[in-house]
Amino acid sequence: MAEDLGERTEDATPKRLDDARKEGNIAKSVDASSAIVLLALTIALSIALPSIMTACGALLRATLEPIDNAHAVRLDTLDDVVNPSLYSLGAMLFPMLLVAAVVAYAAHVWQVGFHVSGKALMPKPERISPLSGLKRLFGTQTLVKTIFDLTKVTIVVAIVAVAVMGFAPTILALPGADAVDGSLAIGRMAYDVAIRIAAVLLVLGLADFAWQRFKHKRDLRMTKQEVKDEYKQMEGDPEVKRRRMQIQRQIAMQRIGAAVPKADVIVTNPEHISVAIAYDADSMRAPKVVAKGADHLAMRIRAIAKQHGVPIVERKPLARALYAQVKVGQEVPPDFYKAVAEILAYVYRLDQSAARRAAKLRQPAAAAR
Repeated sequence: MAEDLGERTEDATPKRLDDARKEGNIAKSVDASSAIVLLALTIALSIALPSIMTACGALLRATLEPIDNAHAVRLDTLDDVVNPSLYSLGAMLFPMLLVAAVVAYAAHVWQVGFHVSGKALMPKPERISPLSGLKRLFGTQTLVKTIFDLTKVTIVVAIVAVAVMGFAPTILALPGADAVDGSLAIGRMAYDVAIRIAAVLLVLGLADFAWQRFKHKRDLRMTKQEVKDEYKQMEGDPEVKRRRMQIQRQIAMQRIGAAVPKADVIVTNPEHISVAIAYDADSMRAPKVVAKGADHLAMRIRAIAKQHGVPIVERKPLARALYAQVKVGQEVPPDFYKAVAEILAYVYRLDQSAARRAAKLRQPAAAAR
């Protein structure tokens, strides 16, 4: 019934997933990446904070150092004071920006792997369609996103409120503290709140990533008919494939019918395998496999051999080895020379004995005439 209704009940095939990936349709969570970056920056800032504070103190001293009235700062000399300060500030911020960039890239690779697709940037008519916009505005994805964002805001506000209540004694004591102690206290409180917020946002981001993965798999589901059509596209129509295999079997039969009568011997593994070997000392460097087959083809080779008087010799290990290692038209490898030579010698002796018996039978017939 689901198939008749065209319901998407089948998981996406590897080809469907690969096509979606090429189109830029992949499961990823911006919230998860942002939370990872925030957490990494918070930790990096706490590690680098002492050196940053030292650099800021030096910067303030250099900027606010008393200046001789004779060398007061003028507009034409302002750059001499401001530029070194900006360079120092940039040197302090650059490591933080580098950490953010590296962590953001690592978070992206963790979610989707190394992936670059320009198709996601191509304009699509459905993106500017008012109807499509309304569907996105009131769709399930928008609803989930709104609930998720409200949850994040509520949790962050709750964390800040709990932290402020917990830090109330410290906050009330700040007016009486000196600048250094006050700054350290504010820094510790800010770090504590930031690390809590980052940890909670990371958990929510991972939950969002799990939801995106689930939604992505659900959106890419296929109907049974789509799976069949894709299989036909990749493997070919079963009827055409069956016809092609039939033609290949007919060609193989024709080749066997032409090659087996010219063979010197058929080496068999009686139940399953037949290998036809031919050897002409004048035109061949070594014996050749002129035909081979398994099961039905093996029985066909033996039947043709019997019709044309080609000897059939049972050598199970040799038959299996030749069938597995030597293609039709190839010479027998040197490793098999001895075994094949013994079989050919045996066949030639049989042929000579048959010739002598035939000659003896012809002599009385000639005398009677």
